[in-house]
Amino acid sequence: MSRQLLGLAETMETKTVSFWVPGGTRAAGLARRSILSVEADLPNSVRHRLALLLSELVTNAIQHGGAGEHETIQVRVASSYEKVRVEVFDPGPNAAGPRNRLEPEGGYGLLLVDRLASGWGREKVDSGGSLAWFELVLDPIDHI
Repeated sequence: MSRQLLGLAETMETKTVSFWVPGGTRAAGLARRSILSVEADLPNSVRHRLALLLSELVTNAIQHGGAGEHETIQVRVASSYEKVRVEVFDPGPNAAGPRNRLEPEGGYGLLLVDRLASGWGREKVDSGGSLAWFELVLDPIDHI
């Protein structure tokens, strides 16, 4: 479990859910459907924002982390009344991370994550691969 996720769990009551999706071209869609069905006591408006941002990180796990059809991608969601944190672990064989680029054929995923998330980042994992994460700070109105 990452330090950030542990920090979230130490400071507030959280609900944590993990699931795995197979890598390859269908991974982002499976991850979106999975997060929409997770029992995390989150309002629909937040779930749809999570689904969009998660699909961008999963797509990067495939394109830049080497999560092919024979690998799996782990997704972990920690939620509390105040915040949601989503972590995506890919098997990445030390592939280069995503570049900051906008091109006609793509490159907008991390721009969306940057604009819609309260915070995000990417780090290498000691056991290999990488961890990408984002957080959403929830407003009390999100719970209405």
